[in-house]
Parts: sequence; C-alpha cells; structure tokens
Amino acid sequence: MPLCPFIDGWETVEEMEQALGIPAGRLAATLASYNENAQRQVDPEFHKAPEWVEPQDQGPWGAYDLTLGKALYAGFTLGGMRTTVDGEVVAEDGHVIDGLYAAGACAANIAQDGKGYSSGTQLAEGSYFGRRAGRSAASLA
Repeated sequence: MPLCPFIDGWETVEEMEQALGIPAGRLAATLASYNENAQRQVDPEFHKAPEWVEPQDQGPWGAYDLTLGKALYAGFTLGGMRTTVDGEVVAEDGHVIDGLYAAGACAANIAQDGKGYSSGTQLAEGSYFGRRAGRSAASLA
C-alpha cells in the first residue's frame, strides 16, 4: 500500500478544480485567501504558528487520496482544541465549554509547534490527560 495514493498532477489550479470536480473558482479562491494571509505569515482559519505558514503560489499542483483505508498515514495535527489540565475544551474567547472534553491527538498538546515531537507522544498524552478528563467528567455525573 502506498503511503498516500497519488491521484494526479496539474500545471494550474483551474485544471485541478476541473479534474477533481470542484466547482469552478472555489479552490482558486481558497488558495488566494490562504496566500494573502500567508504573505503576513498568519493563518486565521487554523491558527498555525507563523513558521509553518508559507504562500502556496507555485505549481505544479498535485492531489493525494487521504481517504481512511486508502492512505497508510493520513497525518496528525500536532495539536487541536485548547484544553484545561483536566481536558475540558476551552473556546477561543477563553470560556470552558461545559461537557466537552479532549485528550491526545485531538487536543492542543505538548508539541504544539512540532518541535520536540517524538513518536508516541500523543499516546502518552491521551493516556494521562484522558484519565484526568475521565475523572473530571465522572465527577459531574
């Protein structure tokens, strides 16, 4: 099984949209918005650290099938939702979202910026913070 099956490559974003059945202009608009922000090294949608934000304005362009069961490795985020030490999810405005917990790969973790990550880190975080989250949730039941 290939790591991520290659679908195809294109010289232009417009060719890519057409071949993949993406409505005309949608991918181009998304990429233009991303690139506009990337010029300032900001990512308002996913809040990536500045050193991970670079304009994507040079082709050729390629697509890979990351469908579960087809890709051997679909990637991981190195962080997700911000949480308290007990796994309660914290909204962008800083308030705790009652009853919502996260731990492991779906939570903002120790290696949020990708520096210092080693294999298994998310498993350890999932175990430790998952246990804390479970205890916290159980105390409310």
